[in-house]
Amino acid sequence: MTVPSESGCIEASVSLSVDDKTRHWFYARQRTEEERAGSIHKTEFGGGSVNRTVKVNNGRNQDLTLDETSFELVDCPTALSTKDFYAMQDGEDELREKYYEEVKKFVKNKMGCDKVVCLHTLVRNADGNNMEGGGVQGYAGGGPHTDADAVTADEVALTSLQDGKKYMRYSYLNIWRNISEEPIENDHLAMLDERSTVKPDDYLSRDVSGFGYEVSQYGLNARHASNHKWYYFPHMCKNEAILFKLMDSDWTKNGRICFHMSVNDPLVQEKKSRESIEMRMVCYWEKAGVDSMPNKENMSADLIQRPFEIANTVGNINNASAWELSKALFWRVLGYGGATATKASPYSGNPEDYLEKFITVVNTYPSWPSFATKWVKSQMDKGLDKGIQQITVELVNDQMGFQKTKHFETSEKKEISDLLLSNEKYMEAAKKHFGSVI
Repeated sequence: MTVPSESGCIEASVSLSVDDKTRHWFYARQRTEEERAGSIHKTEFGGGSVNRTVKVNNGRNQDLTLDETSFELVDCPTALSTKDFYAMQDGEDELREKYYEEVKKFVKNKMGCDKVVCLHTLVRNADGNNMEGGGVQGYAGGGPHTDADAVTADEVALTSLQDGKKYMRYSYLNIWRNISEEPIENDHLAMLDERSTVKPDDYLSRDVSGFGYEVSQYGLNARHASNHKWYYFPHMCKNEAILFKLMDSDWTKNGRICFHMSVNDPLVQEKKSRESIEMRMVCYWEKAGVDSMPNKENMSADLIQRPFEIANTVGNINNASAWELSKALFWRVLGYGGATATKASPYSGNPEDYLEKFITVVNTYPSWPSFATKWVKSQMDKGLDKGIQQITVELVNDQMGFQKTKHFETSEKKEISDLLLSNEKYMEAAKKHFGSVI
């Protein structure tokens, strides 16, 4: 239940996350039965949650600024009409470019940045219908959340850059506005003053899978709910907007990332449905107080995982036979301590580039678990040469993707296998370890 007061404060019951020591997930789309059966996620959302009553205060005439609270109400006039926004969402590129230019000019002046890259827009209304256009969605549910976590935002900031310049800071932003000629009467956007969060306790990782996208974001921990300060801006008009941060790389700022949610007041009976648009963008600074810009090296980008791929892999393992499970666990061991597969580079064209990797894998044999050594023995019972050949082929086939050769062409895998089997150093390691079981 949501209760308003004369002061403009709304009391709302919201679903908050609980740190239950699991990785939370949420499917913002319909899955097929086949997809669900092949995943470890059998439900559409997972992770502990509880309902708590929070107070959402009137933020007007408060000192709420972007770098302090992570959000700010701004005057940001637009020349687009309500129909224009729906047409833009329906694919009118000229209108989209017009709005992009409006926003870029405003944000560049407001933020003092050197570059603004606009990413995409989303129109929302109560019914999630197109009215004048298409691609419209309903109001965002699911409780307080950020739109990205730190790693996801870093990835967005890097992939959105095309100019090759060196930047020292980025800020991943959302600009949210009313697109109706009438003020917003209900279903307000509520933002959490980040100064009232408890770090790192309040930031719980959550993976979200929608139509055509997968992101990691933060859910808000219920542990310190009594300390949280929420705000909204009643009666927002079309020439106002809320800027809020999806992530700011500058760790010296108090406001870096904004938890937000839609808050409804059921006691407002006569109302016009909220119509709003949000647009994401990335701002870049060539110079900043600290160099907080990510790069592939400091992010260790080649080690970043894709959580839903892992969920599907583990789900398939859960559905496998005992022998298939043993094989999968065996490849996991060969992935150095259980590291999960990451996106691999294409075949280099030179099989010698993979020699040292597979020699290292073979030399880890003494630490392989018993079921893996039993599998090796079953192959070596075929004879020294035949057994080593079969084991080598399986290693290069890379069933679980840990050696980064799984997706190579059959001919490319054969080149690597042939090279290994003809290489003196590799065969010496293979005979030493695999030959010991004969």
